[in-house]
Amino acid sequence: MTKEVVWTWSAEADLQDLFQRADSASPDGVLSLLIQIEAATKMLSVFPLLAPKWNLSIRRLLIQKANLGLFYVPEPRGIVVIGLADLRQHPDGIAEQILRRLP
Repeated sequence: MTKEVVWTWSAEADLQDLFQRADSASPDGVLSLLIQIEAATKMLSVFPLLAPKWNLSIRRLLIQKANLGLFYVPEPRGIVVIGLADLRQHPDGIAEQILRRLP
């Protein structure tokens, strides 16, 4: 049974920012990024506990080719994506950004 993947507004903003940066670097970069993120969310919809716990109830799925972390919370109603972050930045900055998004 697959779970619905729901994006929070802040995760959607992260995605838009990543698409803008990828588009300015290369139009092919946007397509590649889209394919990788789509594959990751499809995988999570089938295997919601796939990624290891990162902090509290948050899990982080690595999107390696793009050096991204997809941060999500599995819930009974579905998968809630709370953010995407470039993992080449300082871990404390990522933690501060993602943890502020918890309800």
